[in-house]
Amino acid sequence: MSPAKQKTDKPYYQISSLVNGLRVLELLAEKESLTVTEVARFLDLDRSACNRFLLTLKDMGYVKVDPRARYRLTLKVFEIGNKIANIVEVRPVARPYMRKLVNLHKETVNLGYWDGFDIVTIDVVSGQEVIRFDSPIGSRSPIHTLAMGKAILAFRPQEQQAAYLESVDFQPFTPNTITNVERFRKELENVRRQGYALDNEEWAIGVCCVAAPVFDFTNYPSHAISISGPSQNFTDEKVAQIVKDLTMLCKSLSEELSTRNT
Repeated sequence: MSPAKQKTDKPYYQISSLVNGLRVLELLAEKESLTVTEVARFLDLDRSACNRFLLTLKDMGYVKVDPRARYRLTLKVFEIGNKIANIVEVRPVARPYMRKLVNLHKETVNLGYWDGFDIVTIDVVSGQEVIRFDSPIGSRSPIHTLAMGKAILAFRPQEQQAAYLESVDFQPFTPNTITNVERFRKELENVRRQGYALDNEEWAIGVCCVAAPVFDFTNYPSHAISISGPSQNFTDEKVAQIVKDLTMLCKSLSEELSTRNT
């Protein structure tokens, strides 16, 4: 249905303001950028109502306004669509890669997904060591505390990084948790330059982690794979080998995901 077309016989349960707010989103997706007056004209709605819709969507991060008072969608809308497409298909495709990493390094391998200010663990292949640390599937942790979070955020667009840094509450989970904005920004720069992220007991004392991003068919990072285990196991030599294998397999996984959607 065209965003400018309304049904006259609406079901009893429809909320008119919600319907119109979504029509505004659909219209901006179609027209790219519009003024308040143009939105009102296209949708045949009151200008003041359209202004309230747009300001609300702006407050929620779904639209932004430029110096010419033209509104356009932000990447937050794109991110929502990616969540549906990615979370369904990535897990079964990633499993063989995760098993291979466990066989190579004996430590637990995790698949994480970006969700708001958190990383959600959506799959785990347990390690083969006697002492290991497995995160429950469905558990979530703040992005700034995890290697997976840093690995994803470092490869997100600059505007998303800036928005995150302005909004996040850098709560310390351990004495090693990065709680300074400038230090975390430099950490992201290092991660992007080297292609992987480290969590040196920043989420939990005694646990270390190495992570690399996974890119979808649009070359957008919403997932990461990490190898985690007891700190004493993660010697410099072992970390170097993990980095080599992990980045190579994450690259292969990203390429497979891209192939499956072409």
